[in-house]
Amino acid sequence: MVRLFRAIYENGVFRPLDIVRNLPDRLAVNLRVEAESSDGGCLSDFAGRWSRDDAEEIEALIDSEFEKVDPREW
Repeated sequence: MVRLFRAIYENGVFRPLDIVRNLPDRLAVNLRVEAESSDGGCLSDFAGRWSRDDAEEIEALIDSEFEKVDPREW
């Protein structure tokens, strides 16, 4: 099972930012730490209303549309 959780690291402990459901207490898990950029690169940081998955999906869609643009047409 693979699930993605946003968390904050404080006082030596990773604390989930959202409610974690359907995981038994004391379950050993593997964590992959991927720090969020603070440069406003993700739309969820800008809008603050979308989930990170939704924002990344929208960002990927925007990127794919920009790849279709011919820069000589600007």
